[in-house]
Amino acid sequence: MRVDEDRAILARVLGPIAVLFASFCLLAAPAVYAQDGDEDSQGSQSAMEEDDDAVDEVVVTGSRLKRDTYSSISPLQIITGQVSREVGLIDAADILQESSASSGQQIDLSFQGFVLDNGPGSSTINLRGLGEARTLVLVNGRRLAPAGVEGAPFAADLNLVPASLVQQYDLLLDGASSVYGSDAIAGVANILLRKDFDGIEVEGYTRIPEHGGGIDNTISVVWGKNFDRGFIGIGAEYSDSERVTLEDRPWTAGCDRHYEIDENGQFRQQEQFYNTVYGMDWDDCRLGLLAARVSVPVSGSIYATPGVSNGAWPGFSESSVFGFGVDSDQDGRADVHFRDYDLNGKASQQNSDLFPDTDSQNLMAYGEYTFEGEANITPYFETMYSKRSFFSNSSEGQLFPIVPANNPFNICNPAAAGGVDCGLAYDALMNNPGVIAGVMAAFGCDPSSGGSCDQTVGALGAQAVQPIVSVAGDRNYTAVEADQTRFVGGVRGDMPWLTMGPLDNWSFDIYGSYSKSTGTSERRGIRDDRLDLSLGVFSTTNTPCENDTGAVLAADAAPGCVPVNLFAPSLYELGVVTGDFATQAERDYLFDGRNFDTDYEQTVISAYVTGDIFEMPAGAVAFGLGVEHRNDDIKSIPDAVARDGLFFGFFTDGGATGNKDTDEIFAEVELPLLAGVPGFEELTLNVSTRYTDDEIYGSGNTEAFKLGWRPVDSLLLRATYGTSFRAPNLRELFLQSQSGFGNIFDPCLIPDAALDPISGGYNPALDDREAHVLANCVANGVDPTVANNNGFNIYSTEVSSGGALDLRAEESTSWSAGFSFDQPFTNAFGLAIAATYYEIEVNQTIIEPSGQFIVNDCYTSLTGNSVFCSRISRDFSDPTMPLLDVIDSGFINREAEKARGVDINLTYDDSFTVFDRPIDVTFDITANRQLERSTLFIDDNGNQDVETFQGEWGFPDWNMRTGLRFDYDNYRLTWETRYLASVHQDVAGIDGFSSAFSLSDTCLGPPSDVLCRDYADTDNYFLHHLSLYYYGDRWTFGGGIRNLFDEEPPVVDGTEVLAVNNTPIGYGYDLNGRTFFLNVGVNFGGGE
Repeated sequence: MRVDEDRAILARVLGPIAVLFASFCLLAAPAVYAQDGDEDSQGSQSAMEEDDDAVDEVVVTGSRLKRDTYSSISPLQIITGQVSREVGLIDAADILQESSASSGQQIDLSFQGFVLDNGPGSSTINLRGLGEARTLVLVNGRRLAPAGVEGAPFAADLNLVPASLVQQYDLLLDGASSVYGSDAIAGVANILLRKDFDGIEVEGYTRIPEHGGGIDNTISVVWGKNFDRGFIGIGAEYSDSERVTLEDRPWTAGCDRHYEIDENGQFRQQEQFYNTVYGMDWDDCRLGLLAARVSVPVSGSIYATPGVSNGAWPGFSESSVFGFGVDSDQDGRADVHFRDYDLNGKASQQNSDLFPDTDSQNLMAYGEYTFEGEANITPYFETMYSKRSFFSNSSEGQLFPIVPANNPFNICNPAAAGGVDCGLAYDALMNNPGVIAGVMAAFGCDPSSGGSCDQTVGALGAQAVQPIVSVAGDRNYTAVEADQTRFVGGVRGDMPWLTMGPLDNWSFDIYGSYSKSTGTSERRGIRDDRLDLSLGVFSTTNTPCENDTGAVLAADAAPGCVPVNLFAPSLYELGVVTGDFATQAERDYLFDGRNFDTDYEQTVISAYVTGDIFEMPAGAVAFGLGVEHRNDDIKSIPDAVARDGLFFGFFTDGGATGNKDTDEIFAEVELPLLAGVPGFEELTLNVSTRYTDDEIYGSGNTEAFKLGWRPVDSLLLRATYGTSFRAPNLRELFLQSQSGFGNIFDPCLIPDAALDPISGGYNPALDDREAHVLANCVANGVDPTVANNNGFNIYSTEVSSGGALDLRAEESTSWSAGFSFDQPFTNAFGLAIAATYYEIEVNQTIIEPSGQFIVNDCYTSLTGNSVFCSRISRDFSDPTMPLLDVIDSGFINREAEKARGVDINLTYDDSFTVFDRPIDVTFDITANRQLERSTLFIDDNGNQDVETFQGEWGFPDWNMRTGLRFDYDNYRLTWETRYLASVHQDVAGIDGFSSAFSLSDTCLGPPSDVLCRDYADTDNYFLHHLSLYYYGDRWTFGGGIRNLFDEEPPVVDGTEVLAVNNTPIGYGYDLNGRTFFLNVGVNFGGGE
């Protein structure tokens, strides 16, 4: 079955290409030379580049030694900027994140409203799914410093790379710490900028999505001039991209929906519980966040119903009691319909961003000059300035403060204008004929005053309440500006005075680099302290704007205070949900800015010498020795609003301040063991080592061994083994307290199914929790038979994190084995095939555990001794409702992570004649087969917790790209296909089949229906891209279509996989749909 499935996949990937290929394969002609089998499908060299064979400088990723020719022992993929343009990609983030070597969740601009480690608007690369912190990004072989805003950025921001000025991307895909330094555990992404400018060149690149919004434009102007002994070049780029709203794309338009599968394999999306059980009108959306309501004593939430009430609350009605919807007129439909109060799908949400509005500017200059003389002394410099701006709308949320009992606007304050006694209002509900009839039908008793199950409570007096509203412009807009300045200056040359005896060919390179990244962010929102003051929280009489309790407030909290009416009709517009305050004065007082300034500086000084140290029978032994000093410094400074968490319901962020020095010495030697003998055309051993002295974590050694063997010229067998060392970065060390809110499931609270619908008491017979869970709750101070939140066991909980100086450094081992074969049998065509098996294991990995992971590990532990229980704090002020207060998710070391897989590359080159016209054909495949991605955690008692991810979201079994290019004269036709294998959700997280009366939402269950569960698997995914380019002497014209067949992203249930309106984000699926692109360039010359 597996073989048949693989054949079907191969047919789908290659089918469109085969049709196109066959139409041109009429007659054969002499072949063109095959490409290196290790090149990415995006990276085959252009047939239009006439100067390929004349390139003087060869940049080698994976070694620092000089070579005359290059064939990498290390697993390497090359992606050229030109070929990427031909399939509609120009941004560095898009190109690298779509590489077959990238896996796991990739952070891109679709992450709106999330708390991101690098801050809003940043895009990063995650090689092998091992995380951005373990992927080293270089520019021209030198570190690209971290950049971002808020918190403590730690990774390079790919959005600051000048996209149109990139020549190629080299991905070194084994542990490379011994060559390039720490952070290279998963691999290296080396971004090589163009240095081939000749005169003035102007280029424009435009992409236009068919579905509207998201038009982006990039224009670049470069100038370069060559001298007899040097050159200079200057480049500038500007790009902008329009925002894309959720409504702009068919797959995110409308609302978030259920997506479930029933026992018969049929998919369902229609809500069944609320319309069937509560009698509410319902569309095809799922229940989201409800607003335009007030939580009052006894009853719970009551909903705005202007002019009417089914109790005695002024303009508010109860939705349900005792498990059924309130139906006052007994027409079979409820008085209140939740969808009228649901933020999900409302205009304010659908106008939020799928992709934000962005623009960027880049300036680059470089040059070098070689002085006359035997040493060829060559000073050189590179400088780059990049700036990006980012503005996003992530939609408003809920505002739900406590309004004290005697507040003059409180609807449960009888002394307030329009206020009532909410106890008596509830009694009026119990005396409602519709409620009486419903209780009689369900339970056979009368809940009214004096009835057989009297539920009235009598007068309560003034009571505190909790309005739950949504306010326009509250915490939904984020504006970011970030820039990075990078300067490299150095000198290199030959060392002829070292040519003596066996020493020969010595040269040196000394350089210093300095990078400074700055970022500012601003958000607007409602101040929690000002809101409390305006509601009378700090007053003994609940008088707004009065503070006679001695509460310590920020200096800017009291000035300008005005009483705020949280019950104004403008906040409760039925069907609109997101409203506004009654007066501008209220808004002006409550709203404030939340600002952040982040600076990251990195200084590197490096010196390196290389040359031949002695001769062996097979050739010269090359040796290199280098030293490097690096200083990293971060100053991420929040204002008081961010630091103290003064926005209502918003995360606190203490920023980060700190620095550290790292000193390293490294050496590399390459020994040609055998050459030119039968069975050993080449046998080369490369050995490298690096000693790292980290200011905080001490020292560590890394080493690498690489063996290349050519039994014949056409076949290279290679193997590598290496170790890596990564000390905690500045974020992991110096991040100050940072907290946010997440929905956490609390297993210690009585589940809704175990609560009696009339009395609300605990029924142990209906409690399906396992005994060890109950025991763990008791052991941690919670009585799971008493703790009760009215069945709402998933609730918003503060999750905090921060840096730690007691972390251990990460260490890893990696090895790879593979081959590269260039067929030597015929000149009729060129064929290169390569495959590499890799395995990377990281020990003592540094992680930030999620809040839910901590809760689950504590309370579901079979041993009852989870190390994570100490990270949980509860509010025990009410023993019957000991809710989670704060969960500490700060950094810890986990035992191990592992990634295993196979990289496969194939390139085929040929030439055909059609109607006596020569056509060059190139076909290539780049694929990754994921074999393992796992994590291991061992608790204090030695119990192992192993999680595997291969085949799950972000880790498809196959990630493949095929490309077919036809070159005729100055024209090129390109067809590319991208394939992601089917993925499934974590088996441990798959819900059991159930009805709408328990976990499901779309099936009523037996006897009238079957059972359902949430669904988050997806089938194989294919994208096809087509383009036609013309490359003239001066002009370049090109255009094409990306996602030719307008393939939609998968549909998932958003409670199982990270998604926006059922559309998964960060997993490599196209969220734009069919997109047209146009590329025009002109070279005006004048560079000589």
